[in-house]
Amino acid sequence: MAETTSSVDTETVLQDLVNQFSDPMSFLRELIQNSIDAGSGEIDIRVEFSPDASSGTGLMTVFIEDFGEGMNREIIETKLTRLFSSGKDDDYTKIGRFGIGFVSIFAIEPQAVCVDTGRGGEYWRVLFKQDRTFDLIRLDQPLEGTQIRIFKQMTASQVETFRQRTREVVSYWCKHVHVPIYVEGEQINQAFDLDSDCKILFEEEGTRAVMGFVTESRAPYGFYNRGLTLK
Repeated sequence: MAETTSSVDTETVLQDLVNQFSDPMSFLRELIQNSIDAGSGEIDIRVEFSPDASSGTGLMTVFIEDFGEGMNREIIETKLTRLFSSGKDDDYTKIGRFGIGFVSIFAIEPQAVCVDTGRGGEYWRVLFKQDRTFDLIRLDQPLEGTQIRIFKQMTASQVETFRQRTREVVSYWCKHVHVPIYVEGEQINQAFDLDSDCKILFEEEGTRAVMGFVTESRAPYGFYNRGLTLK
């Protein structure tokens, strides 16, 4: 069964939302936030490239996979495919409630985005096209969590730059999250700690702070919300 649905004609508003990030690659942070909120115990990211020798370019596919609670049709129609609806508005434990979430994926101007997800015995594919219309397709095969595939025409050198930036962006924004995050099979996130021979640890409900002496002339610092970088 296939059902075709057109997105609401809010192109200007959508562009304003997408363009609010100075770095288009920040979409990775938004998707990781969604995966953490979905309760995934692991997040896997990888980049594949199929070159076309005749054109000098090829198709890059970015995979973001989680094993969280997934989405059923109601969630897809009322949350994923509606710009201004968020399931996190009333839950202050959700770290992504102020983000634009999935909309940010269009910041890199993909040719297509495919979302495979399932929940409660329902399994769906949402295929977003370049003009941001989408097809909603019921899947016969069960799956766990949510798999996002992003398709974009690029040159081989552009893909290598994209791979490098993916590692940098995930390492920066998701440095200390408690969920293992793998980029090309390598775990990126780190324990919340300092490399120091003399340090102190302070903990209370909802707060953890580490201070220590370091060898750098200008000491590093960071502020985090559930391990995601704030500053």
